[in-house]
Amino acid sequence: MAAPAVLRHRLRPGQVRGVRRVAASHGGTLGNWSPYRVSPHQEPLDRETMQARSEDIVANDGHATSVRDTIIINAIGTGLTPQSAIDYEALGITEDQARGIEKAQERAFRLWQREAHVGRAMHFQDCQQLSIGCVVTFGEYAWVGRMLDEATRLRKGRRFSFALQDIHPIRLKTPTDRALDPQVRDGILLDEDGEAEGYWFTNSDSMGVLTEYHFVPARQGHRQLVFHACRHREPEQVRGIPLLAPVIKLFRDKYDFLDYEIIAQIITASFPIAIESENPKDHGVHQGTGGAGADKRWYQGVNPGQILYPNPGEKVSAIQSNRPGNNFDSFFKLILKTLGAVAGIPYNQILKDFSDTNYSSARAALLEAWRVYQDYRAWLVRRFCQPVREHVLEEAWLRGMWSIPAGAPGFYEQMDLYTACRWTPPPRGYVDPYKEIQSQVRGLESGLYSWSDLLAEQGMDWEEAFQQQARERRLRESLDLPLPGAGDSHETDPLAMMPDPPTIPGT
Repeated sequence: MAAPAVLRHRLRPGQVRGVRRVAASHGGTLGNWSPYRVSPHQEPLDRETMQARSEDIVANDGHATSVRDTIIINAIGTGLTPQSAIDYEALGITEDQARGIEKAQERAFRLWQREAHVGRAMHFQDCQQLSIGCVVTFGEYAWVGRMLDEATRLRKGRRFSFALQDIHPIRLKTPTDRALDPQVRDGILLDEDGEAEGYWFTNSDSMGVLTEYHFVPARQGHRQLVFHACRHREPEQVRGIPLLAPVIKLFRDKYDFLDYEIIAQIITASFPIAIESENPKDHGVHQGTGGAGADKRWYQGVNPGQILYPNPGEKVSAIQSNRPGNNFDSFFKLILKTLGAVAGIPYNQILKDFSDTNYSSARAALLEAWRVYQDYRAWLVRRFCQPVREHVLEEAWLRGMWSIPAGAPGFYEQMDLYTACRWTPPPRGYVDPYKEIQSQVRGLESGLYSWSDLLAEQGMDWEEAFQQQARERRLRESLDLPLPGAGDSHETDPLAMMPDPPTIPGT
């Protein structure tokens, strides 16, 4: 084989010039577009303004309230419930021992949930809802883990010393004497790796004026003292950004737009009239001034059924209002669709109205929104629910509410394994029960689903569900009642137990 020819000219990289990107140009409509970055001193002020405006919008705008409540109801609902899932093989214990630990842990956590709040104002499920609501409104939540002393615990009749205290995010601020400290960012003391070492919370006097700062360490040993988290959407972000921040102006404009339309309708409903005069000499002549206007009839109001007799040269004209315009509905829906797109939920859920959609469209929109709710749920479990549960189980173990078998690793040695669990959401419900249950049955038959997965979607513990089914089966047998699916056709086809599907328009 002949040797390859030697290239006489070497190709040097980077000789082709790149094309001009329109996004970087400064002509036309982009001429005045010059984004800028805020300084470290301006960033907290901008965040506080955004949070204050978002709080005002959520408190006073019904659609913003609906966005917050829709995310809370679908992501948290009646609350996330932990189901212990101990890896007994990794711990070197028997399966029966692991099941015994799991039941004792779940029993202890249920007791703590009722006294989760330090003021006993909230159940732990309420704390979950409040956390998600704060994330939507403020972009972050803040809780302080309190350990009540033994005398206080006994005096209040509490089983646990650990409790949560809710903190408004506005109280997390940088002290004035630490404003120039490079390790302090927006009320949080960071180490060289960016990990939070502590937080400054403000106290206020009786008039609500912030008067002093209180420093709380982020951790004490392995225990977490401050539970603060935000949805990180930007690099090096330390504080939260409200979910509605990109559409705050649109919310305000929508609120004013709807308010003006309602005022126009009120004015129209009041039947206002105007009396037009063709006599230019009447200009500026008022009743009681004497002269040409002394004997003139004046109308300051119109009573029901009243007949007006204008003066000579006058006529009565009704003030007409052509509001709202013909495009009011389409324009208003466009605004709500934009708001829903930012929140990640369909606008039908904001309005709680599915009358203008069919089953296929509604299901596709709800499935897309369900991914958003699952993301919120999984994030809250990672950042809040699971760390809190670890604190509760540690205290429960120290108080003897559950024990470790002899010969097994110690709690602090394998804390992650002893506190492992799966958080069960509330039941999601069905859009079309027949079709969705039919799909689940086929998935069970083909092995795509497991009973634990399907029952978890409905907010149930599969072990408790099977035990309940066994109890019901024994009771039906003792009462000589037929068992479900006892017929031949039922045994050959589980779907034969189901009634015929209803007729749904649009499917």
